[in-house]
Amino acid sequence: MSGRIVLVTGAAGGIGREIVHRLAARGDRTLLVGRNEASLQTLAREVPGGEAMVCDVTKRNQVERLVEDVITRYGRLDVLINNAGYGCFGGALEVPIEDYAGMMEANYLGAVHMSLAFLPHMLQRGAGRIVNIASIAGLTGVPNLAGYCASKFALLGFSESLQMEFAPRIQVGVLCPGPVDTPFFRGASPSRYFPAPIARRTLPPSVVAEHALRLIDRPRIKVIPRTLDMAIRLRRWFPRMAIRVTGYLYDTLRKQKSASAVSPLAGKE
Repeated sequence: MSGRIVLVTGAAGGIGREIVHRLAARGDRTLLVGRNEASLQTLAREVPGGEAMVCDVTKRNQVERLVEDVITRYGRLDVLINNAGYGCFGGALEVPIEDYAGMMEANYLGAVHMSLAFLPHMLQRGAGRIVNIASIAGLTGVPNLAGYCASKFALLGFSESLQMEFAPRIQVGVLCPGPVDTPFFRGASPSRYFPAPIARRTLPPSVVAEHALRLIDRPRIKVIPRTLDMAIRLRRWFPRMAIRVTGYLYDTLRKQKSASAVSPLAGKE
């Protein structure tokens, strides 16, 4: 199905940009939402049917104005893709409390603001799709990502609750990718932050975008890649063992980083 009106938050970022290009290729009218007007305008010129709409999803008043503008101009929204968000690496005691709050605002409450603002209009029409870009970190705790995990756990719970409350009129899909090769890593290798079995499975944004579009037509909770999906299943079946194994992998990574940080001349005269 094409020709839908689709809104994508965080549209100018790695995953968002890939989603936008694929939506345009399908013939959808795509509304590009983000905070950086210049980046949005550049992207809008790249895709047919794309329109830049500046909005900070953490600001409820801006979201309300955006929704009013969309409904006034187009009369409806068929699909909402909540992609905006960010993450901070660091130990639980190292990350500033301001970043804990910031990640919750962007990753969770931003999606809540957008969803709750558009839901009444979708319900009035009797149909609508919401796709939330979460993370595998929303399904299991991860060392050095406590605040990020908490925000994605919240997004998962909110998404499941919406699905239970409003299906079949409103269908909610959630994509939970493993590490993605985006500016999230700030130019560093994923192996700096994740044990080798996880870092080797880092996904390109194009793959994540393709799976996100599939969730529009078949909404559900989906973990990618498949190998990490199986790991999450094992975690549900054997939680205590999974926590021990995860702890061991990250402790090994920590020791490797500590060893590499020691000068080869240390201890020599």
